[in-house]
Amino acid sequence: MGRDPEQQSVSLTTPGVIYKDLYIVGGRTSEQLPASPGDIRAYDVRTGRLRWTFHTIPRPGEYGYKTWPKKAWTYSGGANNWAGMAVDVKRGLVYVPTGSASADFYGANRVGDNLFANTLLALDATTGKRIWHFQAVKHDIWDRDFPSPPTLVAVVRERKRVDAVAQTTKHGFVFLFDRTNGKPLFPIEYRRVGPSTVEGEVAARTQPFALKPAPFARQRLTEDMLTNRTPQAHQWALEQFRTFRSDGLFVPFMVGKETVVFPGFDGGAEWGGSALDPNTGVLYVNANDIAWTSSMRRTVSAATLGRQTYLNQCAACHGENMSGASGFPSLVDITARRTHDQVTAIIRNGSGRMPGFSSLPPETLEQLVQYLTSREAKEAMRGASSPTDLKYNFTGYTRWYDPDGYPAVLPPWGTLNAIDLNSGEYVWKIPLGEYPELAEQGLKNTGSENYGGPIVTAGGLVFIGATNFDKKFRAFDKDTGKLLWETVMVNSGNATPITYEVNGKQFVVIAAFGGYGARLGVVSREPQRGAFVAFALP
Repeated sequence: MGRDPEQQSVSLTTPGVIYKDLYIVGGRTSEQLPASPGDIRAYDVRTGRLRWTFHTIPRPGEYGYKTWPKKAWTYSGGANNWAGMAVDVKRGLVYVPTGSASADFYGANRVGDNLFANTLLALDATTGKRIWHFQAVKHDIWDRDFPSPPTLVAVVRERKRVDAVAQTTKHGFVFLFDRTNGKPLFPIEYRRVGPSTVEGEVAARTQPFALKPAPFARQRLTEDMLTNRTPQAHQWALEQFRTFRSDGLFVPFMVGKETVVFPGFDGGAEWGGSALDPNTGVLYVNANDIAWTSSMRRTVSAATLGRQTYLNQCAACHGENMSGASGFPSLVDITARRTHDQVTAIIRNGSGRMPGFSSLPPETLEQLVQYLTSREAKEAMRGASSPTDLKYNFTGYTRWYDPDGYPAVLPPWGTLNAIDLNSGEYVWKIPLGEYPELAEQGLKNTGSENYGGPIVTAGGLVFIGATNFDKKFRAFDKDTGKLLWETVMVNSGNATPITYEVNGKQFVVIAAFGGYGARLGVVSREPQRGAFVAFALP
């Protein structure tokens, strides 16, 4: 990749794809700098030899190079495929959705549209040559990377069958393109969006909006959409909301004022992917529909390598003062819970939702652990001096929950959607998920955050787990959205199920290991059990 391996890492969160004798793969990279570039690579399945590479951060002379600063390819990273790909075997094309450029939220060192970050790429699967592309977010400063693999579909246009590719997004759009040439099959409008007020940041002037289908998640939060679960929760939310900035999509973050991200950073479609009924052209996609907030801050000077490393790599999730955030644990008094060696192992190898930071040099890792375990006061050091040392950084991922730990917006907080891709119209839309304690109080069908996609079967069923808190697995009528069956599992099924047949009997299996069910103020002391759960159809 042309980088120092002591400062870089690539890991795999999603399998690659096979085309003939090629294994085509992306990878997960750091979302902070330094970060590896998100090259797409194809290997010979027999020998392991690298057959081709596509540079998602273009090098001199390559298409898209002028959308970055001249030397960005030497220091910028990300623009990687972590969510999976799809292969059109007949045409020999691989469709590759990419993520954000690093660092996610401050792009003063990557002025320009930043092709091929946040882009659906159609590549020749044999050579890696770009056939066409569509960039869903220019110069992303919101972490609006493509969250799921594209879905190959066939739709009817003017009484003719058109092979197409559908891509869902975190901000609630479905984009649909002709597989061969990338022509949009529904209108896309480029609208003017606002500038950034952060020093050095240059936001894109326009961004693409899908005009059809309608968004499957809400995109602008207003006062009439705040929670009314209790009068107290509503009043709290109203007072909080009036201190925020809430102007819809593509609003750059500010220093010193929270900006609403709606749907949130884990909003809209997520990594489970969508499901297609090939007989009807209906796409099934589940969505998160709650608000998050965040802002920017000037990078705090640090006296030690450990403190600086913490601010660059850890603070976005665990907070500048190590106090944690919703879904991310506090590191305060970590020595009361973990030994020095245990902390080192977790940072190096990862744990649960946290990725490993194996690219940290041993000295840097040791300094970081010393900082985490000492908590001693640090003196200021010199400010940013290289393209990877940024003047501003992100204050963290904050779900907007009320004081009781529930979303501070009106339900539905999660949905399951059936969209006819022939017409762009919704067949049905229903809340997905519940909070068991609220359901007992009569507040049912609220929907909830959900991770993991659906499948649709020839028998007319949509199976899905995904929901964070009720631990349920459900089957819906694919034509009406009617709930036909449900069961409670040992843990949340934050995964996409599979179905298969053995000796004439159909089975459905899901991984029910949870992992995404944390809520503000709720800390489970029980062991987190999990299992692969198999169901047989009669």
